[in-house]
Amino acid sequence: MTSFYKEFPTTTEQEWLEKVKVDLKGKSIEDVLHKTHPIEQVNYTSYGFAKENNKQHTTPGQASYSRGGRIENNDWNNCVFIPHGTPEEMNAFALKQLMNGATGLKIDLREFTVKDLDKLSKDIGFEHIVSTFYYSTKEQFDWLKKLADEDKLYGTAINTENASFGTLNNTRSVLVKAIDVQYAGGNVTQEIAYALFKGHEALYKLIENGHSIDDAAAKIKFQFGIGSNFFFELSKFKVFRSLWYTIVDAYSPEHACTSIPYIEAETGFLNKSLKDPNNNLLRQTTEALSAVLGGIDELTIRPYNAWSTDQSLEKTQRLGLNIALLLKEESYLDKVIDPAGGAYVIEDIYSEVRNNAWKLFQRLEKEGSSFLTEEVHEVANKRIQLINNKENTLIGVNKYFNDDPSDIDWKVEVNTPFGAPLILEKDSKVEI
Repeated sequence: MTSFYKEFPTTTEQEWLEKVKVDLKGKSIEDVLHKTHPIEQVNYTSYGFAKENNKQHTTPGQASYSRGGRIENNDWNNCVFIPHGTPEEMNAFALKQLMNGATGLKIDLREFTVKDLDKLSKDIGFEHIVSTFYYSTKEQFDWLKKLADEDKLYGTAINTENASFGTLNNTRSVLVKAIDVQYAGGNVTQEIAYALFKGHEALYKLIENGHSIDDAAAKIKFQFGIGSNFFFELSKFKVFRSLWYTIVDAYSPEHACTSIPYIEAETGFLNKSLKDPNNNLLRQTTEALSAVLGGIDELTIRPYNAWSTDQSLEKTQRLGLNIALLLKEESYLDKVIDPAGGAYVIEDIYSEVRNNAWKLFQRLEKEGSSFLTEEVHEVANKRIQLINNKENTLIGVNKYFNDDPSDIDWKVEVNTPFGAPLILEKDSKVEI
C-alpha cells in the first residue's frame, strides 16, 4: 500500500483548482462549477474534496444511520398498489403481480364486506409478503385482526376513519405521508421537515396513549415521494434517517433499532407525461435508483398513467415492476449497502440539506404547519416558471413533443393538505 501511494501521489485541492482554471480558459470556477439549485435552494459545487463537514466517519448500521440501518444487505420490498375494482378483479390483479415478482401489496378495502374480503384475498399468502391495508369499518378491522392473530399479516394497516377499533399485532398503524409535499410541488427540505414534524406528532400521541418509545416508533411508517433530482433525492433519505434518529434518541429508547425509521418510497406524477409516455420509464428508473441507493424499505413504482382517464394499467404496472426487478435481480443493488457513501459532493449536499431541514422542522415545532402551505406553493410556482421558461427541460412535457400524442387526460383523485397535486405537463387537461 505504501509503494502504491508513492507511485500515484494525491493531488492537493489547490493543484486541482489551478489545473481547472487552465482548462476553463479564463472562465471563473465560481461561475461554472458553483451552483445554487433554484428548487432545492441549496448551494453546492460540481466537484468535491475531503473536508471536515463531509467526513461522517460512520459505517452502515451505526448511529445516526445516515448510511442505513442494515449491516448484511440493502434489500427492499417491491410493492404494487392494487387498483380498485370488484373483489375478483383485485384478486386476479394481485396474484398476477405476485407471480410477476412483487413482494408487497397495497390494498384499499373501501366499502368491502367480509365476504368480499375473502374473495379478494383468495390464494394470496399474506404471511409471505409485506402488505399495506387501508380499512374503515369494524368488520374490516376484525378480518385483519384474525390475519394478524394467526401471524399472517405483516406490514401496515391504516384506519381511515376517526373511530378506534383496537390494535393489530405485527403491524404499523400510523402512516406519515411526506409524499403530499412532493405531490404539491414542494422540495426535499420541506418534505423531510414535514415528515419529521408529523412523525414526531404521531410519536408523542402514541406515548401519551401509553406506548413505550420503542413500541410507538415501531408503529410508524413514512411514505416519501421520489423526484427526478437524483443526488438531492438520494440525500433526502440519508438526511431523514439521521434527523429521525436525533428525535427518537432524545426519548432514550431501550433498543438501538427503534431509532431507525421504516421508509416507503413511491414514484409521483409531477414530472410525468401522458402525451409522450415512454420517457416516463427513464424518469421512473432514475427515481427508483435514487431511492434504492438511499436505503429505503419499500419501493412502489406506480403506473405512470395511474392518475389518468386511461385505466388499462396491466402493461404500465408490469413495466414499473420490471424496473424495480431490474434494480434488484440484475443490478444487484440489494447486495451493496450505501454504494454512494463517501462521495464528497453527495456528502456536501447531505450536510446542506440536513441543516436546512432541521431548521425548518424546528420552525414547524414552534409555529405549526400553516405557513408551510404558502412556502410549498412558492416552490411549486417556481417549478412552473422554470418549465414555462424552458429553464428546466423535461422531454415530452415542455420540449420535443410527441408528434403523435395520446388523447389521454390527467384525472387526479387525491388531494393533499397543501392543495391539489401539481402536474407540470404543458397544455394538458387535468381533471380533479
